[in-house]
Amino acid sequence: MEFTVNRHYAMQTITTPRTLAIAEAFGVSLDDQYTFTVFDNFTLTVAPGDIIYITGDSGSGKSTLLRELHAAHPNVLAAHEITVDPEAPIIESVGHNTPQAVQLLTIVGLNDAFLFLRKYRELSDGQKYRFMLAKMLEADVEAFFIDEFCSILDRDTAKIVAFNMQKVCRKNGKTLVVATAHTDLEADLSPDVVIRKGLGSNVQTLYPWHPPLPHRCTVEAEITLEPGTLRDYKALSRFHYRNDKMFRSAQHVFKYTHRGQTVGVIVYQNPPLALAGRNAWTDRYRAATSEVARLLNQEVTMITRVVLHPKYRGIGLGARLIRDTMPLTGKRYVEMLTTMGTVNPFAEKAGMTRVPYTPFEKFKKLRAQLRLLGWDFTFGSSVAYNLEKLNTLDPDTYRLLATDIIKQVYNAKDGGTMSVNKGHKQAWRRKVDEFSKEEVAKLIKDVMPRERAYYIWENPEYKTMALTS
Repeated sequence: MEFTVNRHYAMQTITTPRTLAIAEAFGVSLDDQYTFTVFDNFTLTVAPGDIIYITGDSGSGKSTLLRELHAAHPNVLAAHEITVDPEAPIIESVGHNTPQAVQLLTIVGLNDAFLFLRKYRELSDGQKYRFMLAKMLEADVEAFFIDEFCSILDRDTAKIVAFNMQKVCRKNGKTLVVATAHTDLEADLSPDVVIRKGLGSNVQTLYPWHPPLPHRCTVEAEITLEPGTLRDYKALSRFHYRNDKMFRSAQHVFKYTHRGQTVGVIVYQNPPLALAGRNAWTDRYRAATSEVARLLNQEVTMITRVVLHPKYRGIGLGARLIRDTMPLTGKRYVEMLTTMGTVNPFAEKAGMTRVPYTPFEKFKKLRAQLRLLGWDFTFGSSVAYNLEKLNTLDPDTYRLLATDIIKQVYNAKDGGTMSVNKGHKQAWRRKVDEFSKEEVAKLIKDVMPRERAYYIWENPEYKTMALTS
């Protein structure tokens, strides 16, 4: 599609003591009308899916060009046309479902559980800006027009957002036209057209060559892999969706750093003796013997934590961290059990294989009781919801239910030894009346079914490594 842009501004000011003083000081006539030319027969051809990067000094006419292109292009959306509900959690305000919402928010660097739950009005200005970009991406239009693109973001975040925006637009055949005074986004946008707007009618159009796509974000190229410690994990643990546990030991810890700052950590630990997913993959470790336990610890390691600083999410670093470090463990198999696999297939992107399996339902009877009492498991992970339901029960029913929940949950947490380890004073031995309803409501969260995906990776070099050893 070809556009021709002509934009001239006529100016004639009013006469006041101040304008007269300026006119006399600079030799300007207030009686004359002045015409300023911003674009003079400027032509531009835009193909579907083009990425167009308009840059130049402030006041040079970038926004004018963006508005002209926007007005002449059918079925488009500009950032200022987005509307949002300021009172809704942002995870509820974008995308057609939870996985799509997570994907869109990740693209713009808002991938953090606590951010997902915030209302729009509670976000910072930079976060609000990025949320508006996520809202744009879900729109069914042919082109996006964004003025002051990433201008209020720190430059590393701006580069990550620019990289992700162009990647999504190219994948979906969308045209992306952005204008900004910043000139540091070209490598990440990899634009098909660069327009450099000077003062007056000066404008330069370039069609730069870029490396074949897909390319890496420039920030990712600056990331380095180093050995890590549990102290590194502790520093980032607040950004993990399960940050309630600190490890005493680990088989391996690796970290990503960016300009000396730790931005990602992966923790490998000894695997559990039995996993349904592992047994569905291989019978090699199924037998419950000391020899099999020794073999398991020798050949298998488990990824128990992968955590990235939220600023660095969305450019594939999670998958890369797994892919880069699995061979360094020296194990035959690397496995991972995660609830995130249902919304983010980063383990598969890293080269791991998802294994379907039938989990052992240790709380099957408890869940049946809760269903009979009217529990909606959709909300069972909410302590407030569980407390509300408990308050509807009569005293006898509550006591029976609470007794079963306390015994079974603490039995599971204690490895199934509540009737064996007689010398160990266990929490479940507290009388049911010693537990508050809030405590019981929290325990119900452990009873709720969780869909956890099992992943495994087989080291193709393991046999060679074993022979060398």
